[in-house]
Amino acid sequence: MPRCIYCLQDQTAVSFTKREHVIPVSIGSFLPLYPTLLARDGLVCDICNGEVFSPLEVNFIEDTMEGVYGQRLNLQGRSSVTMRDKNFKIERMAGLGDKFFDEMFFFLKVQDDKVVPHLRDQFKMKRRQGGCRIFLPEALEEIKKNPKDFAKLSADLKKLDQKDMAIFAETREKVDAIIALLNDYGVTYKEKETKGRKFEEGETFVLEENYSCTVNHDVGRVLAKIAFNYFAYCALQSGKTDLLYSSHFDAIRKFAHADVGVLRDIIVSIAEEPILHEEQAKKQRLHAHVINFLPEDGKIFVRMTFFGRPAVYKILLGILPPELASDEFGCGHAFSPFGQQIMQLTQKQPIPQTEDQVRATFGLFNRLLAVN
Repeated sequence: MPRCIYCLQDQTAVSFTKREHVIPVSIGSFLPLYPTLLARDGLVCDICNGEVFSPLEVNFIEDTMEGVYGQRLNLQGRSSVTMRDKNFKIERMAGLGDKFFDEMFFFLKVQDDKVVPHLRDQFKMKRRQGGCRIFLPEALEEIKKNPKDFAKLSADLKKLDQKDMAIFAETREKVDAIIALLNDYGVTYKEKETKGRKFEEGETFVLEENYSCTVNHDVGRVLAKIAFNYFAYCALQSGKTDLLYSSHFDAIRKFAHADVGVLRDIIVSIAEEPILHEEQAKKQRLHAHVINFLPEDGKIFVRMTFFGRPAVYKILLGILPPELASDEFGCGHAFSPFGQQIMQLTQKQPIPQTEDQVRATFGLFNRLLAVN
């Protein structure tokens, strides 16, 4: 009988019709297999999926380094960005010769195997709740097609003072085009000042950014959920989902589901030392999400990092059950949001190609060879 691994309710009390992604869609999708706890697996109920975790994931997208980084890469093709500026803040020096341009939002793109700034025409508005929203012109055009979304954004824009809005665009014509779009929303945009910056062919600039990040309970709950989801998916592939309901994992399930527990007892450390030996040797981070779990001192810990960012989270998954006490226990993967690839963290396994080959790399007894 389906039973939720988080709230522990079965199908007599809750429904199981939705799928739960191991890695949130906001920070990447993967081919040919997207690791997912499907409705037919009966492991995550609709209430936990939708009412509990969805709002937490929205907060994660809009108010963490990892979530905003995913938005800057426009992985979901939304053409708009929301930043709450509560747990995660950016202080930037755009290197464009005027502080005016420090307020511009810089998207990112992959170029020559590097992540570089991507200047894009945009409209930026302050949020009344704090933070800001950034719209590419195509986002403003798309929202006009949805009456409900159009009415809401139009109402929000009309509440703003002129000082709470700004346009950044490459040419005067593109500025005027965005102003015309705002007119469609019933907003008369009046420029307080206009500044320009011309680039010579081949010219480069340096973008400097300082980040301040806080991992609060809501952020920690999403990290805990990703860790437990990954372990659950591995248990599913090994045919051992019964282990997921063990009291050994009560602490992480209660923390993720009901915010019961102490944050530092679940997120036991946040370090900058890379997970992979290869990263340490080359002193260069892999541009991917890296996740692995291993036993340590009678417990199971998950380590994970996203986009090759400095923060490596060490999460207490639970007490090691006796049936998992094996030298082969463990698993790990690198998920590349750029190439949409999944790579098993092992030195011997060939790169899988098919969906079945990728699925076979997940399991409880795939001890890693390429990590600490």
